[in-house]
Amino acid sequence: MSRLLPEWSCCGLTRVLVTADQLLAAHRPAGLRTRRLTAQSRWNGTDLQAALPALLSQLPASRWRRIEVTIADKHVHLLRLPAMTQSVQSLDLSGQEQQAYARAILMQTYGEAARAWPFRLQDIQQPQDSLLVAIPALASLDINALLARHAMQWSVQPYASALWANTRLPATGTVLTAEPQMLRLLQLDQGHMTHVASLATEMTDVNAMAAWLMRERTLLGVQASSCYWLLEPGRQVMEKTGRSLKQALSGQVSWQVLPASRAVAPCQQELAHVA
Repeated sequence: MSRLLPEWSCCGLTRVLVTADQLLAAHRPAGLRTRRLTAQSRWNGTDLQAALPALLSQLPASRWRRIEVTIADKHVHLLRLPAMTQSVQSLDLSGQEQQAYARAILMQTYGEAARAWPFRLQDIQQPQDSLLVAIPALASLDINALLARHAMQWSVQPYASALWANTRLPATGTVLTAEPQMLRLLQLDQGHMTHVASLATEMTDVNAMAAWLMRERTLLGVQASSCYWLLEPGRQVMEKTGRSLKQALSGQVSWQVLPASRAVAPCQQELAHVA
């Protein structure tokens, strides 16, 4: 959305953040003089079937222009899906082979449980590597049918993907996105994604993050490329973590801060949410 548009242009928008044990919502009703409304709901971390409607029921309307659901990285699996061969791709006009291929890679990586996981593929021109996003928490929920009852438009995406989408990413380099208990790494080379990896850790363990980052970059052979700490606006805790990691890697890594164009977390008081 253009920054030249007035703030009321996003009225009728409800933004939902799904964390480890709760759902948070911020809703801006239609109208120039209305104030933003917030709501929250607990959930068990495995089934959104009851938790999401319970959250939306706290808001004063039952249907809005748009709902944006962002899911914390704890509930998401991100994989690099190698490109299919050109001979197979040329016969896959319907996309069914691509879907079956992605499902096979998921099951090969995570086992039989991945058979029921909803997933999405990066919308790119084939054949080339793409991003495979699986969200086990949505396995027992028809999220599209549920959101269709509440909004004219809707989107569901992982936290890291939402940050990437709101940032002008570099053509080449290591991009790091962070939540309090998860660090994501996206390696880019001439505009192509070559690697994606995750580290589950407390953000206070700077030494563990530094060692992991150096190991990943060494294995990829990209020690000479720059590192970018992708920062959501207003997240002072994550900004401090980035500075600590930069200091730990001083003299070893070319480091730059990469600001996102807007915040992903819906509530200002929850910008340092626990994932």
